[in-house]
Parts: sequence; structure tokens; C-alpha cells
Amino acid sequence: MPCKPDIMYQRIIAILFFLYASCILSNSAYGKKVNYQQFDNIYLGAEASVVSCFLQDSEGLIWIGSNKGLFSYDGYSTQQHFTYGENNNTRIYCGVIIDNTYLYMGTDNGILVYNYRADRYEQPETDFPTDVRTMALQGDTLWLGALNGLYTYQLQSRKLTSFDTRRNGLPNNTIYSIIRTKDNQIYVGTYNGLCRYIPSNGKFEGIPLPVHSSQSNLFVNSLLEDTTRQCVWIGTEGYLFQYFPSTGQIKQTEAFHNNSIKSLALDGNGDLLAGTDNGLYVYHNDTTPLQHIIHDSRNIQSLTNNIIWNIFADQEHNIWLGTDYGISLSRYNSALQFIPISQITGTGDGNQFYSLFRDSKGFYWFGGANGLIRFTDPAGERHDAIWYRMGDKTYPLSHNRIRHIYEDKEQQLWIATDGSINRYDYATRQFIHYNIVDNTGTYNTNWTYYIFEDTAGQLWISTCLGGIFVVDKRKLMQSTSGQYIAEQNYSVHNGLSGMFINQIIPDNEGNVWVLLYNNKGIDKINPRTREVTKLFADELTGEKSPNYLLCDEDGLLWVGFHGGVMRINPKDESQQSISFGSFSNNEILSMTCVKNSIWVSTTNGLWIIDRKTMDARQQNMTNKRFTSLLFDPKEDCVYLGGADGFGISHSNLEATYQPERPILLTALYINNQLVSPRTRDDVPNIRYTNSIKLKYDQNNLSFELSDLPYSLDEKNKFVYRLEGMDKEWNFLKSNINRITYSNLSYGNYQLIISKLERDGQPSNRPHILNIRILPPWYYTIWAKAIYILLLLSLIAWTINFFRVKNRLKAERREKEKILEQSRQKMAFFTNLSNELKTPLSRIIAPISQLLPSTEEVHEKQTLEEVQRNAMKINSLIHQVLNFNRIEDNKDSLLILSRIELVSFSRSLFSVYEEDKRFTFHFEANKAKIYADMDAIKLGVILDNLLSNAVKFTSEGGSIRLSLFYRQETGLLEICVSDTGAGIPQQDIPYIFQRFFQSPHSGSKEGTGIGLYLVKTYTELHGGSIDGVTSEKGKGTSIGLSIPVIAVEEDEIPVIASKKQLESLPILKPIEAESQDEKFLSNIIRLIEDHLSDADLNVNALCELSGISNKQIYRKIKQLTGMSPVEYIKSIRMKKAAMLLQQKKFTVAEVMYMVGFSNHSYFSKCFQAEFGKTPRQYLNDGL
Repeated sequence: MPCKPDIMYQRIIAILFFLYASCILSNSAYGKKVNYQQFDNIYLGAEASVVSCFLQDSEGLIWIGSNKGLFSYDGYSTQQHFTYGENNNTRIYCGVIIDNTYLYMGTDNGILVYNYRADRYEQPETDFPTDVRTMALQGDTLWLGALNGLYTYQLQSRKLTSFDTRRNGLPNNTIYSIIRTKDNQIYVGTYNGLCRYIPSNGKFEGIPLPVHSSQSNLFVNSLLEDTTRQCVWIGTEGYLFQYFPSTGQIKQTEAFHNNSIKSLALDGNGDLLAGTDNGLYVYHNDTTPLQHIIHDSRNIQSLTNNIIWNIFADQEHNIWLGTDYGISLSRYNSALQFIPISQITGTGDGNQFYSLFRDSKGFYWFGGANGLIRFTDPAGERHDAIWYRMGDKTYPLSHNRIRHIYEDKEQQLWIATDGSINRYDYATRQFIHYNIVDNTGTYNTNWTYYIFEDTAGQLWISTCLGGIFVVDKRKLMQSTSGQYIAEQNYSVHNGLSGMFINQIIPDNEGNVWVLLYNNKGIDKINPRTREVTKLFADELTGEKSPNYLLCDEDGLLWVGFHGGVMRINPKDESQQSISFGSFSNNEILSMTCVKNSIWVSTTNGLWIIDRKTMDARQQNMTNKRFTSLLFDPKEDCVYLGGADGFGISHSNLEATYQPERPILLTALYINNQLVSPRTRDDVPNIRYTNSIKLKYDQNNLSFELSDLPYSLDEKNKFVYRLEGMDKEWNFLKSNINRITYSNLSYGNYQLIISKLERDGQPSNRPHILNIRILPPWYYTIWAKAIYILLLLSLIAWTINFFRVKNRLKAERREKEKILEQSRQKMAFFTNLSNELKTPLSRIIAPISQLLPSTEEVHEKQTLEEVQRNAMKINSLIHQVLNFNRIEDNKDSLLILSRIELVSFSRSLFSVYEEDKRFTFHFEANKAKIYADMDAIKLGVILDNLLSNAVKFTSEGGSIRLSLFYRQETGLLEICVSDTGAGIPQQDIPYIFQRFFQSPHSGSKEGTGIGLYLVKTYTELHGGSIDGVTSEKGKGTSIGLSIPVIAVEEDEIPVIASKKQLESLPILKPIEAESQDEKFLSNIIRLIEDHLSDADLNVNALCELSGISNKQIYRKIKQLTGMSPVEYIKSIRMKKAAMLLQQKKFTVAEVMYMVGFSNHSYFSKCFQAEFGKTPRQYLNDGL
């Protein structure tokens, strides 16, 4: 991939600036050489200690080959690009970049091919040789040097070719170095000398090196082309040679004799760098002493290790040293050269410089917290520095804290210290100490902060707690006493705003400006009138409290305050302020006038203000904090004093300005996990994409960014914001390159990252990354569609709910209305029945009396016909009230009449004899048996017994009715038997239960009420069920006994109550009622009591009966074969059938009476029970 135009443009500009700066700085102290005394040491970790090669891609990123594999370094941190245990976890010796996409790297296992744009390794299509130690790219041909031979590889055709040592003229088969020169020549260094490839014949030409003949071979470790000197440097085991191709001359560099030259490179000044087993050597020329750099265990910024495997000069002339223990980086900072104090003094002692000065004799005076240093060579090559400190026997000083250094008009050097003032004697190279007090002896100059000489030859001295002293300089210098009494003293007593004075600055108008400590502001003294004036009390307060004063060449005062600078014209006291904008928290440390600019050192970097336009720009050239500044017009450079050293910068920083480097995203963390295409296929390489798409749970994101600041130890400052979340810019602290956002909601975002320009504003060329976080499935368009449908369904359900609710209300009202009508109908029929019962009984009784005495056959048949119809009418009347009377125990009254039982039974039996499908047998042990009984109820008893026999007897079967009167007991025994299907033995105890219907009855219709009435009416007459005999498939016999009372034939029928009958002799039933019968009877009673209640269910039945759900289910299932739900529904259906049989109620009335409210469901249940709808049942009858 070719370089982008803007990147190429920036590089061209950088080169032009570098050339221009080199011309400007060639004669100054600054820029004479690169400093190799301090390194930034980088440790890779992961047990990767040995660094053998460096590569730099088109974006500027540094790739590092180590003994464990591949790493990258973005100026902030290293990133591992291999996996333990895989073939990429191996030592890398060399490498080249192919097509701005691939890294071809030589290893012990052959060639590794890494696609750095896709961040993944690719399998080579060719079997490369092992133990590859060197590589060089010549067009489409890749030269490979290995321990077992020399090879070429054609990148397009994928063809690998080896060279035969014997045929091609190679001195040796072991190859350690290959280079391609600018004129496209290939030089090969072998284990036994150097040779050059001749393309015309495909052979190699040996280049003999001048060595002692006693040496058996000459191991060529490294080769380097030097276009400036027009030679090829040859590094061997023990020698360094220069080969000049134009003449064929070979020159040995004696300074490197007996040194093993492992690697060679040229630095930004054109000096030769040689990496050896004994440290780094810097070679300028034969007349300049060879500089030797080795590891110093006392200095953490010294060379990390003395074994240097590789030296690499990057695009910005930074020098990378790959050693046996990590990387040592020497930054090429064209804007600043930093000199450590040890380079000046030759000792390891430190100092924090607060005052810098160069006197008229050319001496540099740098003072701070640990004394005062005098020297003449800022580069530290002359080693003539003198360090003045307290307690030093040779060069003593009154105090180590140096506040100010000043040279008066007569070139006398004065220093202000925390131990009063001192004057330097150049003859003796000693300081003379002075103690000064006021005329009262109250105040002194023990803590002196500032000194200057006025036009009258007086020294003005500012102090801490002593105010300002004014002394006659000549008298002071001539004084011999221990203390000198000042001519004047300014204090709070004569107008000063405070006694702690930081600075005193004279202006061009003859006034003295006073900067007070601790936010006390600025005073102005008129020396002629001694008047003290408080200035700018309103303007310079709070955050604008002044802390530094400076007067420029034009007589304008510059006042530094927190976050900015104010310019004051002393003539009219007009002022103009400038703020550092985004860096308003800056504290001013020092200021100096440099030509047409004011340099301001702050806690957040260096600012340069144009004195005319008041434009301010920030200079990002180092992260060091400088507490003092000095402009040296002779050298045209600025000295910046800091901790344990000082910087040197050219006064025209524009000449050293480096163009802006683009911002790169170098790492992406999702949920605190580093992700890349090498680890996850769904994630693109963050360096080469402008958009990413993530899942909804991948919403904790961290980004690492860099502009690859290899040449600056002060990283650029970045601002960022996430469009869609942030409204303002967020600031990244210096040396911090990670941006983190947590718990992002789904949606679209845009991450905008920008560098701060030198004016403190964000750059207009930001890096933009589009981020899309997909919604969770429950927020997708399909989910939202479902939600809408659900919402619509809910609305529809709600509407329907209220419609149903209103309909149910209407139905409830209708039900109540119908039930009320039913009750009124029942009351009407009950009243009508009561009215008809007495006249009808008076018809039935006489007929019953006439029948036995009538002999004439026709009359007798007529009477019998009348009796039957009267009985039918009576039966219909009684059916109206049967259920209510049974339920309410109102049917305990019997309508007794004298009945001749044989003829009565025979007459009823004859109706069934008309059915020719069966054989009927009737028998009685008496021709006539008279009894006082309720004829209607007796008819019900016989009719139910006979109808059941007919119903369950197959065609061709027989049915028998027997009447047997036992005179000794007075009981009439009635037995009905058949040859039908029979009753299962387990059902016999329950057949007389109300609504009981055997689950084995098949599809036979019935309500389960018939046998219940038989038992009830029998017991009502004082009788009992004698027993039930049944055998499956053979038939059933049911017997019952009723007491018979003999009466006179002419007695009028009477109505006797059940209580009257209790006195009659009654036989007990064959078996007492069992526990199961009692259980079932209780359940039926509870169901019937709440039959019209639509809410009657199994839970309600359990609550009413006090029996658990599980137990009631088991018992009902055992006794009836039905579940409780089915049993309740069955009783409802049978009661409905009984009500419909009466033909007195409509289907709707019956539906509500048995607890149903939905007509269709009632019809469905009824049809399932009886095989026909309620309407059909009502029309057809049973």
C-alpha cells in the first residue's frame, strides 16, 4: 500500500526543516551532536529479552523481532503478536517489509509471514530454508542468508533458488549479512569474507580485506552503506573496514581493532554507530575521539546492556538499540537537547535549577536547590565545572539555595541566597558574603530573593520577612564589619503591602515594581518620592494572583499568573491579558525575553508569546518541567533549567518544528479483553478501519491511541469526545493514551480524537471512528413489531374483556331475571298442584274403592282407564315438585289411599308387556293385596325398577315382577329381576346414590335419579331395600319390603305423615350404609346445594367438604370412575336432564339453574353426556 499524500507531504516538510535547522545550528553549542548519555529503556516482557531486529512500516509503527517472537511499540506500550507454543513463538533475527502489508521475518524455523494489516500470520507457499540470519529486498527478489546457504526468492512467481558455493564463487556457505546499495548492488558478508554479486554471470566476486595472514577466516557480521562518505562499512569479528566501490580502496578504522562489530547504523548527524559486545561506539572521524557508551548500573537511563545485536535509525532519526536485555532508545529531539548534570560535573549529585545566568566573561552560572555551578562548556566536554556549596572546603557558599544571579554595570557578579547576598571574586574564585540589616536592627537580608542595581549605583535587595533593602554598592563592597546597615528599607510601615518580596523589577521610567508573595499582588515604588502604590488590586486577585515579573527590552512589564500572562505598559498602566485556554490550570514557573517573543515555562509545558500580536502557542518538546529560563544571544539559544540537568533549544523553534503526525488507534479492548483479527475473526484491525460493529453486550470499550511520538519524550496532548454521548471535549493527561467508555447503550456513535494544537485548540484533522452497537434481540425491529402486535392484542383483549364483562353483567341480570321467573313459575305450579291434588285424590280414592266391587267387565275396564289417566295426571303434578320436595325434605308427606296392589302392579306391568322384544313374567302369592299407600310414589318405585330392567336387558331376555306378602311380618316384598347385563359388584353399594351412573353402563341414557327415588320412596313408606343380586351377563334382581296396613274397606283415605308410619313395624335394610356411601352422599348433597353456582369447582368442593384435593380426587375416581371435575359436570347434566323432562322450563332457564352461563358450552357438555342437544332432549324426552 503506497504512502498517503498527506503523510508524504509531512515527511518532505520534516526533511526540509531538518536541513534548515542543521544549517542554523551548525555553529552553536546546541545541535553539535546527539546525546547518547540518556536512553529511554523499553522492556518487552514475556521473557523476551534479546532484541535482534527492528522494522518500521509506512504508518511509522515500530516492529520488534525478539527471541520470543514479534512485538510492536507505539510510543506508549509494547504489544505482543505471537502465541505461546505456536511456530510464531520463536526467535526473529531479521526482517523486511513487503508491499506495505507483509513482514517477512527470518527465524531458526525458516520464514514467518505476518500480514500486519489483517493482524494474522499466513502460511508461506514455499518451503524456506531454516536458520535464516539476514535478508535484503531487491525489487521483486528477496535475498535470504542462512547458516546453510544463500537463496533468492521471487515474490511474484514464488520461486526459491539456492546458490552453490563451489560454482558461484561464494567464500562460504554461512551467510550473516546482506545489503542492497543505492546503485542496486548486492553485497554479501559470509563466515569467511565479503563478496559482491555480478548479475551478468550470476556469480560472486570476492572483495579481499586486509587482515593478518595468520587469521584463518574473517567473519563479516554487518554491512552498512554510507552515501555521505560514499563507502560501505564492513563490520567483522575484530575489525571495521571502509570499502569505496568507486576506487576499490579498503581502509581499516584502527579505533575498532579487536572489537566484534555486530551492527552498524548512521545517526541524524551522520556519525557512525557501532554495536558491539562491549557497548555502543560513536564514530565521527579519525580526528575526533571515539565515544564509547556502556551500561552504568547507577543510572537507570544508561544503556540497558552492553551486548548490542542491532542498531536501527527510524524515519525521524531516533536510534533504537536492540540489546541482550531489551531496547535502549535515543530520541532525536530536534527541538531540544537535554544535558544531564552529571555530564557537566562528572559526579552523580543532582540539583534543581531555579536561576540561570551567563556573565560577560563567558561563564555559565546555574544555581538551584543544591548550590551554584560554574562552567564554560554546556556540552560538558571541557570538564571545567566548579560547584559552590555549603560546607565545601575549596568552594564554599553561605547557603545552597540560590534565588537569583545578577551582574551589575561593573561586571560584578552577585547572587541572592537563603543566606543573604554574595559577591563573586574572579581573582580568587571565591564568594564574599554580606549581612545587611535596617537601621533598627529589626530586619535583615537572611532570605534574599532578588537583586538589581539602579541608575544611582544602589543595590535593591528583596527579602523574605525583611521587605526591600536599598544599599550603596560601593560602601557595601568597602565595608569590613560583620553587618552593613542599609541606607533605606521598605516595609509595611512605609507602604509595602507585605514583607515577603519575590521579585523587584525596574522599568524604563525609573519605577520599581514589587511582586509580593502569597497573593499579595503588585506594588510600585517611586524611588524619587519613596511613594508606594498598590496596583491592580481588582485585576490580579484570586486565580489571577501574580507569581512572576519580567520587563522586556521595550520596557513593558509581563506578569505571570495562574493560567495566563498580563502585559502592562508602565507609562499609563494599561494592561492586556492572554489566557492559555484549555491549560488554564498552568502555574508560571519562569519567563524570559527571547528576541520578539516571551518564553513562558509552566507546569504544563512551554509557551511562546509573540510580543507584538500577543499570540500564544504551546511547544510539546519534552515532558520535563523547567523551573528557569536563560536566553543566550551569543549562541542564539535558550537554556531551560530543570531537575538534574538542563535543556538547550534554538531561539527559533519554528526551524525545528516537526509536522503533525496522524493519530492511530493501536488497540481495542472489549469488556477488558484485548481483541484483534488474530484472536477474533469478527473484529477488524483497529489501525486500518474507520468503523466497527459490535453486539449489544460488547459495550465496555477501551481504545489505545498514538501518534507514534518516538522523537518526543513529551507526548502530545489529546482531546476526545464520543458523539452521541459527550457534549464537551474530554482531556487525556500527558503520557496517557487510553480512552474508556463503559455500559454504552445500543446505537450509533462517533469517536472523535484530536491533538491539541500549539494554541491550545483541537486540531482540525481529527481521527474519527464510527461505532455501531447492535440492539439486543428484544430491541430489534422484529421484536418491536411483536411488541406492537402484543400491544394491539392487549388493547383488543382489554376491549374484549370489558365487552365480555358487560355481557356477563347483562347475562347475570338475565339469569337472575330468568331464575326469578323460574321461581315464580315453580311457585305457580306448586300452588296449582296443591289446588289440584285434593280434588284429584278424591277422584282416585273412590275409583280405587269401586274397582274391587265392580264385576261387569266393561265398567271395570272403564274405571281402570279413568284410574290410569287420573294417576297420570297425579304423576305429572307430583313431578313438578319432586326435586324441590326431595331437596327441601318436603316430600315426607304421603297421600295414602286404599290400593289393591296386585291389580295396580299388574296394570302398570301390562304397559311394558306390550314390548314384544322381551318375555315378561308377573307373579303374586295373593290374588288381592290391599294396602294404604301413596299410589303415585308406588308407581314411581315400580316404574323405575321396570324401566331399568328393560333398559339393560338385551332383546329376547326376560323380566320378572314378583309380589309376595308375608302375613307373619306384615311386609310386602317386591322383587324385579331381569336377564340383562348385570351390575358390577363394585358399583352395587352406590346405585341408590343420587345421580350415580356406573362408568360401566356404556352409552345407556339416564340421570342416575331413578333408583335414588326408589330407595327414597320405599323408606318414606317405612320400607327398605332388601338387597341387590347381580351377576355380570346374567342379570340383576332388586328386592324391597314395604309394611302393609289392613283397614276397613269403607274407610275414607287419609293423609298420614311419615311420623305416623314410624310406629309401624319396620324391617331394617339388608346392609347398613357404608362409609363410602356416606362420603358419596355427602359429596352429592354439597354439589346439589351449590348446583346453580357457576364458581363451583374442585377447590370449592374441597373447601366445602373439608377433604383434601388429593383425597377427594382418589375417592371419587375410585367410586365413580370419574374425576371430580367430570363428576360435578355429570351431576349438572343429569339435573339439567331431569329439569328438561318436566317441560316446564326453557333451555336457558335450565342452563342457569345447573350453574352454566355459556350456552354453547352447555350444549356441548349436554350432547357429550346424552348424545343429543338440550333442545332435542326437550322435544324428544327420554
